[in-house]
Amino acid sequence: MKLCLLILAALLIPASVFAEDKQFENGEVVRLRPDRGYVLVRTFQTHDGGLRGTAMYTPVFVRVLSDDELKQAQAFAASDPDHWKEKVSPNVVEPLASHPYGTEKDMEFLLTSLSPGTYVLAGFAVTNWALVDSGVLITSLCMGTVKFEVKPGVVTDLGALLGARDDLPTGIPQLAHVVTGKPIGEGGVPYTLVLQPDALDVPAGLATLPRVPADYRAVGAFPNYLGAPLSRLTPVAGVLAYDKDGAVVDLKALQN
Repeated sequence: MKLCLLILAALLIPASVFAEDKQFENGEVVRLRPDRGYVLVRTFQTHDGGLRGTAMYTPVFVRVLSDDELKQAQAFAASDPDHWKEKVSPNVVEPLASHPYGTEKDMEFLLTSLSPGTYVLAGFAVTNWALVDSGVLITSLCMGTVKFEVKPGVVTDLGALLGARDDLPTGIPQLAHVVTGKPIGEGGVPYTLVLQPDALDVPAGLATLPRVPADYRAVGAFPNYLGAPLSRLTPVAGVLAYDKDGAVVDLKALQN
């Protein structure tokens, strides 16, 4: 994958969905369009002590630009360096935790319509009571993450995403073995993010819709286009691992 095609991410990152993108809310009727892609992801409430009130971690996805899109953006930048960003379609999506399609105990289902294509799980944002319709970007997964294809006319199920501060103990069982729980003193707060691809239960309103699990692939290190604290996704069984030097290991490529 040409990771240079992510170049617009840092420039087009307001905390919301864009253009024709739509986030479905409160169990509203979902009719799949044959020309649109759809992603479903689960996120969880956490009380980690870092924010006042309940915090929700939400993913930030970056669509890989086609060669034509990249050439067009470069042409706009060359001809109109002060205003070219206004002429380019954004390629970054952040579902808002304040607008879930459904809830179940501490879990939220976030369902978003977006452009078909290849997406990179590029980072995470956090939101709480004071940030109802936005989020603060807290982590760039530029040191190792995954990508996935979003095909038109079906729901791509991303599984569940869990997060916690790394410098505090956590009560989340899935994170307990990967969070150090050790304070780091002064400086930014480190976060640990875990992807669970097999969390595939869905709200009743989605049960009859065409739905496919995300076919995750490992992504190696790329520049920190999001401008957030550097981090990496924790290993994903059968998909993503790291060698002794911290370099990404593409486990699916090794199977071929």
